[in-house]
Amino acid sequence: MSRGFGPDEDAVLSAMTKALAAGPEIYRPSKFWAGLNSVHVRQLQQQGFDNFKRTVNTKYFNWRILGIVRHQLGVVAAWLRRPDLAVFRARFPSPSYRPGGTVASFNPPSAWIYKTFVAMYADVLARHDPLGLVSRLEEPAVGNPFAVVHRGRVISQDLCNSIQELYSVFGPDGGAIASGRNLEVAELGAGYGRLAYVVVSASPGVRYTIIDIPPALYLSQRYLTTVFPGVATFRFRAWTDYADVSEEFERARIRFVLPHQAALLPERSVDYFVNISQLHEMSRPQVERYFALMDRICRGRVYTKQWLVSRTPVNDVVFRDRDYPVPGRWRTLYHRRHPIQSMFFEALYEVG
Repeated sequence: MSRGFGPDEDAVLSAMTKALAAGPEIYRPSKFWAGLNSVHVRQLQQQGFDNFKRTVNTKYFNWRILGIVRHQLGVVAAWLRRPDLAVFRARFPSPSYRPGGTVASFNPPSAWIYKTFVAMYADVLARHDPLGLVSRLEEPAVGNPFAVVHRGRVISQDLCNSIQELYSVFGPDGGAIASGRNLEVAELGAGYGRLAYVVVSASPGVRYTIIDIPPALYLSQRYLTTVFPGVATFRFRAWTDYADVSEEFERARIRFVLPHQAALLPERSVDYFVNISQLHEMSRPQVERYFALMDRICRGRVYTKQWLVSRTPVNDVVFRDRDYPVPGRWRTLYHRRHPIQSMFFEALYEVG
């Protein structure tokens, strides 16, 4: 093991995996995720935490050229309405990195397309960015990202997607984030914590709970505790009674729990519950269980972003945007095709 993934890190991941296996079967990985998780663990062991944004993250929400061309050209169309040639001066300092040939990289033509797309995306977002996030935030170097330098700042596709999602969740004016008030946010399936990084950076009043399975839970915990070294954190541990951890949990700004632990959190304790591109990769009984979880612990709004149509043969399931078991008492604030990823939909619900 090397590159930032040694025995201590492996022990943390093993403890998470053991605790997940000891919990109810309904919360264990679907067949799809069991296979993908095995690949991700091998990538971490072989290429390390230091390169995860070029290994594991390529199966999260960082699109390569095909994914951009297939359903994200709306960014280009939006940029063309108010073009600025500065995007063509963007730089991609490190498109290639090949230790052993197993880390993702770009050839020169695809690198040019990629950096220009990311620069266009940032410029389009900056046109309506009342919180000034595009100009305030930069992509952390942790994990060896596909970083693009544009207008003197280090940005990325992940950073752009997360800023766009923040406004989708909290409103075009920033809503509760702009007010700075205390806010409880939970995210199911947070990947390495890209959205959490943006939301926690945007407001000092946010407390963010990540609900996930390993190795993603390991990644988000290590990543966020690295980029926020001074922030009070509730790290994963194998607790089974909320009363035993409630004081430390409620003091922390960032928390990490397994799904069956999330089921033990207090009712109506979350203001915003978020899930991005995970539900469709679960079994139907699991999706039903997670909607029940959202309904129990959320007192405010639920945001979801999934494929319009998703087929997962290994799970023997097809999900369309209207197939999700949204409780009848939830009020739909919007349900629409996603403005950036056109093969996705996003929806926001008032739980009440």
